[in-house]
Amino acid sequence: MKTKLFTFIVLFAVGFLFSSAKPAKEEFKVIKVIGEILYQNSGKKMATGDVFATGTKLNFVTGNSRAAVISSAKGRFVLAPPSKKKTTNLVPAVNSISSRSGAIVNALDFAKHFEGDYLILNRVAVPVSPQKFPQNQDNFFFVSYTYEDEKIMKQLPVGDGKLILHRDHIFMIDGQPITPFNTKINLYYRNAETKENQSLASFYAVFPNQQLLKKEIQVILDEYQSFSKEKQYQQIKGYLNEFYGKPFDANLKSWLDW
Repeated sequence: MKTKLFTFIVLFAVGFLFSSAKPAKEEFKVIKVIGEILYQNSGKKMATGDVFATGTKLNFVTGNSRAAVISSAKGRFVLAPPSKKKTTNLVPAVNSISSRSGAIVNALDFAKHFEGDYLILNRVAVPVSPQKFPQNQDNFFFVSYTYEDEKIMKQLPVGDGKLILHRDHIFMIDGQPITPFNTKINLYYRNAETKENQSLASFYAVFPNQQLLKKEIQVILDEYQSFSKEKQYQQIKGYLNEFYGKPFDANLKSWLDW
């Protein structure tokens, strides 16, 4: 009887210890911070490359402050201010989106390709049908945007079956370069036969600070170094789409030198 009682007490004690044990904390690495997030204990600002554990007390200075974070074990998350409905402030990140393949053949294709925020890393060359959209001295693509309250019109370089959007070319005014900035761009095609300027797309072009972007991408690569290149690429592409704008595969892979 005493043996059974002793065994029961031991099992109860072990069960109690396991049930009351705190769950193991998980660590995440910070990719990017938007707004301002402070560590409550130190008052230090959260920054790219930081490593923090779940349960760390944080102060979201503004309601829209958030951060992209990653864990090789858990994946990518968005660190956001806690709400009344959610006690956790780690929200699963948006997965990567698929890109359209093949040449653009009509105005609807242009609108779909450029819809939303569109990321441009130095130079984008989008395949277009040379039969539907021939390019020469008289037939060409051009864009318009606003700079210091002035409407800027820029004829794009003639491409061989490609629509070319080059950051340095777009932001050259009267032979002088200006600092690239994120802006709404309207895309047109000049048809010499009909003498019409066909409106093709209106989108928000994103030209990121590439030094900062390289640091952010390196965080993802470091955390996913044991994964395949395809998984690394999907994490990078998904992150860019969520925090910057939609990347074009050929442009992104060229920029990554992959």
